Amino acid sequence: MEKKAPGKGFLKVVGILLIIGGVFGFIGAASNAFVASALSSGSLDSTTTAIYEQAGLTAETFQAGIITSVIQGVIYLAAGILGVANCNKIEKANICFICGIVLIAFVLVNAGISAATTGFTALSIVSILASLILPLLYFWGALKNRQAMQDAQNGTSL
Repeated sequence: MEKKAPGKGFLKVVGILLIIGGVFGFIGAASNAFVASALSSGSLDSTTTAIYEQAGLTAETFQAGIITSVIQGVIYLAAGILGVANCNKIEKANICFICGIVLIAFVLVNAGISAATTGFTALSIVSILASLILPLLYFWGALKNRQAMQDAQNGTSL
């Protein structure tokens, strides 16, 4: 007997959005690589270089952005693909549950690093809360499917 997956909608919709976010993560990494290369080689015009210097942005800053963007791209793509592929399979709820935890942890670690380097502001708190929306919805969908899986297992073992 097949059990309905109550978290299907959350996992599917959020999974698609995460796939899009993952692609944008890779695009961000590519643009950061371009700017880091241009800053390192000195090929940017002096006005642009001065603007970056005033903002405190260096080639190293952009290199850190490359690493973060690639990690984000990989995590978001993997979680998104797994969410979409397994949204209707309650027996695969645990993998989505783990992906949800990884997504939330990634956002919180990024927030911690940001807070340590730049401090907390009202805008950063709003940004953190906004960044948690998709991971929490994904986690909620996985949790609903996981509960359905546990209910199905308990129902068959009686």
